[in-house]
Amino acid sequence: MTKFIMGLLLGLILGIGGTAAFLITAQGGDYLVATSPRVRELEATLKQGDSEREWLRHQLRESSDSLTRLESRFVGLSERFDRLGGAAAATSDGGSATSGSGAASGGAGSASGSDATASSGDLAETEEGNAGAEGAPSEPASEPTPEGPSATP
Repeated sequence: MTKFIMGLLLGLILGIGGTAAFLITAQGGDYLVATSPRVRELEATLKQGDSEREWLRHQLRESSDSLTRLESRFVGLSERFDRLGGAAAATSDGGSATSGSGAASGGAGSASGSDATASSGDLAETEEGNAGAEGAPSEPASEPTPEGPSATP
């Protein structure tokens, strides 16, 4: 009976050693790790994080485009303001009220007429830009949209 128990213990020790060697050298432990519930949970969390990162990249691109459009509108309005300020300065520097007023008003009328034409063209362009920006939804309804003052361009 003692020979049997000694053989059983020796077989058990060799079996455990052989299994450990297999798991270490042949990467058989990868299967055991991959099938664990904790690893599956971590993989799902990682996929969710990746999808959120992609959504944030999309939002960043959209915000950048919106800021670029706002910057171009601001530059256009600044140029219009400078032109209108220049036209107002030209009329105030036009001369005396007796003889220079007719020439100054004629000159100012032609200058303001061209400014009015340019202004109405700029206004139409701005309205078209606003209609395009507000008319189309910026993102699908399935994605969450930010609330607050930064939500509208």
